[in-house]
Amino acid sequence: MLVQFSVSNFRSIGEKVTFSANASASASKRTKFSYETGNSLAPYVVKSAVILGPNASGKSSLLHAMSFYRSFVVNSLQHLTAGDPIKFPNNKLVTKLKTEPSEFEATFIHDGELFQYGFRLDRNKVHEEWLFARHSKHGSRTRTVFHRLLVDEKTDNYEWEINESQLPGKRDTWKHTTRSNTLFLSVAVQLNSQYLSRPFSWLRDNLHIIHSNQRIDEEFTASILAEKEKKKPIMDLMSALDLKIDSFRVETEKRELSDEILEVFSPAMVEEIQKNIEDKLDYRVFAQHKSDNGELVDINLKSESDGTQAIFGLAGPIFDVLENGYTLIVDELSNSLHPMTLKALVSIFHDSSLNKKGAQLFFTSHETSIISNDLFHRDQIWFTERSDGISSALTPLSDYNVREVLAYERAYLGGKFGALPNISKLNF
Repeated sequence: MLVQFSVSNFRSIGEKVTFSANASASASKRTKFSYETGNSLAPYVVKSAVILGPNASGKSSLLHAMSFYRSFVVNSLQHLTAGDPIKFPNNKLVTKLKTEPSEFEATFIHDGELFQYGFRLDRNKVHEEWLFARHSKHGSRTRTVFHRLLVDEKTDNYEWEINESQLPGKRDTWKHTTRSNTLFLSVAVQLNSQYLSRPFSWLRDNLHIIHSNQRIDEEFTASILAEKEKKKPIMDLMSALDLKIDSFRVETEKRELSDEILEVFSPAMVEEIQKNIEDKLDYRVFAQHKSDNGELVDINLKSESDGTQAIFGLAGPIFDVLENGYTLIVDELSNSLHPMTLKALVSIFHDSSLNKKGAQLFFTSHETSIISNDLFHRDQIWFTERSDGISSALTPLSDYNVREVLAYERAYLGGKFGALPNISKLNF
């Protein structure tokens, strides 16, 4: 589970900002809002959090930073060759940051151990990379797993610190194979470091990020509904989100190549494409409604409302996250969702009878009606703003002197916490 994420010099973010899922003492007393981790560095973490703020305040920048961090760890080794630039959007409005590296770091708990992994880089190379860890066993101490620091930019010479007892294997090979534009963590995992595969696998498999411009495809939910043993629990989930549909019918057919592909590509290329799709299925989904005489009537899902399609698309990923204890981060989760549906979705993550494996939901939203103190603890509410018009700031509600009984939404809309759009009157 995610404990903390920090980033500096990325898109609208200038100086370092930190999003934390650590729960304070008041939140830790209420299991509705938090989990007990068993790790002394982060004894309790929240199950969900919402980030609010006006347009262009930095909400999406934070999520894109998380996405870049994950993607660079998981994919850069395959996508970059020696000398290739590292492509990412640093902050272009703060003059002193134009030549400074950007920094990314996440702290997370996986397999009974807390990992703190981060790196600093610019468009040309990684300047620093580090991994610290701490077991959840009583009496454990934080230890350096490895640390890599660029000491000579002209020769790409790095100073290394590697915990040999922690990292058995071909350490020298891993070091020499790590190019200046790649990460030691990624290289070592590729070359079979068993220990480093643990933090790597959490980033690859357990951290899921959905951006606001990504239309959630119906295919994943359809594939789950096609499995008979999973149809009831996912229908129960959609019913809990007030999706008023009696059932769904899913048709499957083997994916075939179109005539255009067969005509355009060479036989060898067609054969390669066919290998990649030979186990793929196409899905057609029909929502089933009861007519006035009680018969089920099929309606193509694409003819349903945007809200229905949004809930259907989300249901599969939500089910998967709950079933496996993943961390899900969604930009503008409230898009096409009724506020009551959004509240129901958050409540599912707060319900320990439904969320049994430590799943987390973090999201951005403009929907202020959800920030009530019966749904969220103040540790779960964050605000973004760009008061100077240049760099984004990220502030938790817990930084403000508010009582638990305070109506969060009223206070927010009244300007108590900032992070509101500055709307001026138009004169034509």
